[in-house]
Amino acid sequence: MVEFALSEEQEMLRELAHEFARDTVRPNAEHWDANSQFPTEAIAEAHALGLTNLHIPAEYGAWVWEYLTKC
Repeated sequence: MVEFALSEEQEMLRELAHEFARDTVRPNAEHWDANSQFPTEAIAEAHALGLTNLHIPAEYGAWVWEYLTKC
């Protein structure tokens, strides 16, 4: 049977993504949209946190996550 409960690592990643969205994206999204700005600094921060490369294979330096985590 497939286990759909989050592992401890998955829960930590979910919390990291939630905090990033709450603290960085949500307060600035309206401004970025209204001014047609691409959030370069926010994307760089997401990358530094490891949130933009979940799909990259481990042999290229990415974290190792099972398929469900990458969804």
